[in-house]
Amino acid sequence: MSSKTQNNKWFYISMGSIGFSILLIVLVFLFNSHPGTAADDNTPEMAIKPELKSLQALNDAYIELAKIAVPSVVKIKSEVKPKSTQSDQRRRGSDRLFPFDPFDDDFFRFFDIPQTPVPKRGWGSGFIIDKQGHIITNNHVISGADTITVTLDDKREFKAKLIGTDPDTDIALIKVDKDDLPVARLGDSDKIKVGEIVMAIGSPFELTRTVTTGVVSATGRTGVGILTYEDFIQTDAAINPGNSGGPLVNIRGEVIGINTAIATGGLSGGNVGVGFAVPINTAKNVVDQLLNNKKIIRGWLGVSLQPVDSDIAEKYGLKEKRGALVLAVDGPAKEAGLRQGDLIIEYDGKVVENSSQLSKMVASNKPGDKVKIKVIRDGKEKEFTVKLAERTEEAIAKLRGAEPEVTSTDEWMGLSVQELDESLAQRLGFEKYKGVVITDISPDSPALQVENPPQRGDLIQEIEGKDIKNMNDYRDAIEKVKNEKRVMVRLRRSNGNTWYIVLKNE
Repeated sequence: MSSKTQNNKWFYISMGSIGFSILLIVLVFLFNSHPGTAADDNTPEMAIKPELKSLQALNDAYIELAKIAVPSVVKIKSEVKPKSTQSDQRRRGSDRLFPFDPFDDDFFRFFDIPQTPVPKRGWGSGFIIDKQGHIITNNHVISGADTITVTLDDKREFKAKLIGTDPDTDIALIKVDKDDLPVARLGDSDKIKVGEIVMAIGSPFELTRTVTTGVVSATGRTGVGILTYEDFIQTDAAINPGNSGGPLVNIRGEVIGINTAIATGGLSGGNVGVGFAVPINTAKNVVDQLLNNKKIIRGWLGVSLQPVDSDIAEKYGLKEKRGALVLAVDGPAKEAGLRQGDLIIEYDGKVVENSSQLSKMVASNKPGDKVKIKVIRDGKEKEFTVKLAERTEEAIAKLRGAEPEVTSTDEWMGLSVQELDESLAQRLGFEKYKGVVITDISPDSPALQVENPPQRGDLIQEIEGKDIKNMNDYRDAIEKVKNEKRVMVRLRRSNGNTWYIVLKNE
């Protein structure tokens, strides 16, 4: 380094030191010139400037809100007792401790030493809803737990017992034997508005009594894909692992939702500003049924549904995407006359916006209720009266098997197909079905232009309402629709999923 450069270096350092000293002197002067700034208990607070008073009021409101809401929030620890030792697991060749476990070698199994079983623990949050000690949380927080421990805001701990759960809405009700507990205020989630301020409370990463604030980003959020009945409140208040089951409260300190899930943007699994809460009104209904009926009773229409995309909407003469497309029918719907391919557009006088909304409306009814269903079929509107049954696991399983079963290679609209034989059926998992399998799809195929395109190995079951069971059915069907600009096709995948696509013949 040159002498000139070194001189410049020390010049800058010296000037920086002089500048820092001058700044320090100025700060000391200012500090001593304001006698009210000394750090003693008798010193009055600095006056808030008029333009900052609204900010101070907001600050005070947050503090008061936390004082109101936090005491009724609890930390929940769930524990699952081990069913076997690690040594037993190694003998079964499962749940290895490492990707390549040297102790899984046959030779070393002679020297297996039983390990001390280690219980699996989970953490979450909840909130007390009455003086009898009932607590709402998420089902996934306590699912499968052998013991549930609740820690109150004042650090008291109690063992809790499970009253009941509803996996379809991810709500669980537990109870502690104590009657002097702080109770949460429950609000009305039907009245919340996008943009209103909210506070999320819980134990993220096991950090108790944590509050975060944000706003209601959206309401009625569906299509998240984690629950049977979705009607989420979306919020940007930070929600992280451990917040599950805790309350989302409004500025009045009322619980309007149960923090349930987050969207993550990376490997950390942390919050990215998109959190989801189950509305408190949904939880109220679940809790009432668990306390009164000891189980959840819901109406059952007897249909499996598919969302409507823009192509399906156009096929049915709709100007926008709405309604729910019927994939399969059984029970009440079948008895009333509904069938596959019907597009449900009204339920009991209410417009059906999407399949998730329809599922929720049906679930809100009771078995035995009679409802009006309006559908579009063959380009015309038809109305049916359906007497709902009770939704049970047996009814669901029966519906899944209610869809009709559906050797040369033909090509149509870019799809190459082959009749399903015994060998191909075994390979693809279609042993119970007959039909036509897609063997290839050309790059410019109309099928690749739809929102949920088919793949090789998918089974074609229906074309424009005609069941496809063999190549003859297939050829007859495509002959009849050769002049159609929009052709509806129902497909089945080896994982059991079925759905409709609309092929554009342009």
